[in-house]
Amino acid sequence: MICEGIGGRFGQITGMKVRWTEDSLRVRITPLELARLEGGLTVESALRLGEECGWRAEIAAGADEATTLRQEGGTLRMTLSPADLQRLLAAETEGVYFRHEGMRPVRYYIEKDFPCVHPRATDAQETPSETFDAPDDFEARKIDIDGADKSAANTKQSGSEEREI
Repeated sequence: MICEGIGGRFGQITGMKVRWTEDSLRVRITPLELARLEGGLTVESALRLGEECGWRAEIAAGADEATTLRQEGGTLRMTLSPADLQRLLAAETEGVYFRHEGMRPVRYYIEKDFPCVHPRATDAQETPSETFDAPDDFEARKIDIDGADKSAANTKQSGSEEREI
């Protein structure tokens, strides 16, 4: 299996961030990765276990009418329709959200990566990454007065409705 992806060594700028649960897949991309998608290139991230590629996620710009999510071996592949890529390219759009219906429904989405509003744990040794400039109200939206979570995963912003495919 060919496993070309962005490295993850400490001290190196990394790219696409991937987070999954049993019913969702969230991918956060950098400005450079969005530009690559706009140029018709694929962006990817891989978790390497030894010499073999253990797991890989990739996003590609497609020509089909619908955005798709599929698994091929150890690779999760999202293909963005031209219309959904245009939505993601809009400056005011923070992400595009989808729902894959089937035997096991899965929500999946691609979001622009914004800077963290909280300090990162030193022990995590997270590598720095390029981010989009945060919207003016970004920090205020994260936590309201009562401390309720207002993160993008729990609150959809205008122009970012979830669509079933």
